[in-house]
Order: sequence, then C-alpha cells, then structure tokens
Amino acid sequence: MSDDATRPEAPARSFSWLKAALIASLAVNLLFIGGGLARWYVGFGPERYARLTQTQIIPRYFFRDLDRSRRLELMAVLKSHDREIRDGRRQVKAAVVELANALEAEPYDPARVKTAVAAFTAQSEVLFTTGADAALAVIDKLTPEERKQMAQHLRAREEHGRGSPDDGKKPDAP
Repeated sequence: MSDDATRPEAPARSFSWLKAALIASLAVNLLFIGGGLARWYVGFGPERYARLTQTQIIPRYFFRDLDRSRRLELMAVLKSHDREIRDGRRQVKAAVVELANALEAEPYDPARVKTAVAAFTAQSEVLFTTGADAALAVIDKLTPEERKQMAQHLRAREEHGRGSPDDGKKPDAP
C-alpha cells in the first residue's frame, strides 16, 4: 500500500442558467403568494369603499389616520351597506348596457334611448342616496377629534383640486 494516496477530486460545479431561473421563479412565486396572503390577512383597506357612490363625502385617506381597531369599527358600518351598494351598481351597469343596446338598435328609437337614460338616472339617484346614508352612518359614529380630522382631509382634497391624473397629486393628500 502506498502512503501517497490522493483523494479523488470532486466534480467541478458548473453554473447552470436553468438552476438560476428556477431559483428566481421560486422567489417570484413566493413573493406573489406572500402578497396574496397579506392581502387576505389584512383585508382590502378603506380605499375599496372609497368609490364614487359610497364615500364621495368621506376622503379616502381619512381612514389611514385612525388606529386599526377604530378603522375596523367604522369600516363595519360601511360594510353593512355593502350589499345594497353592490346591487345598486349592478343596476346602474345594466342601465348603461340597455342604453348601449338602444343606441345600436336598428331602426334607431329615440324613445328607447330616453327611457334608458331615465332608468340610468333613477338608478344612479338610488345608488347615491344609499351611499349618502352609508356616509352619514359613519359620520354619526365619529368622535369630535375624528370629525376635525375628516374636515382637514376634506379641505386638503378640495385645495388640491381632487388630484386629477394629469397633475400627479393624490386626491386628498394633506
């Protein structure tokens, strides 16, 4: 036996683009899964309710100034009106589709168009009334300090011109 025994060499590790792509793909997938889980855990946030019909009066970013428990309490008030508002939106969308159908109809019937516009207007009024009721229900539950915060957000939103897409401003940034 020889004392000169050399250890066998380990095979050289080669860089594989396939391995790098798989690792990157795994990282991206984990990022998306984490984002989805965070959205599910945290919820959709107050911006979901800050749509045209429901909280026109309540600035979107007002809810961000509140602590989590208070925000959840006030959001529960908005959520209690969610079904009515969702149904109202469906009816408004149906009225828009009916208007589109009336505009495309051959022969053109001005009375059908007028009826579709009247239906759209009536459904919109119902939807705005429902949204105003939801907003008032939230406002009724505000503390004096919260009312002052909301007033500041309302003024900021109006001073910034509601932040049109062209000017890059947030809608009610303080």
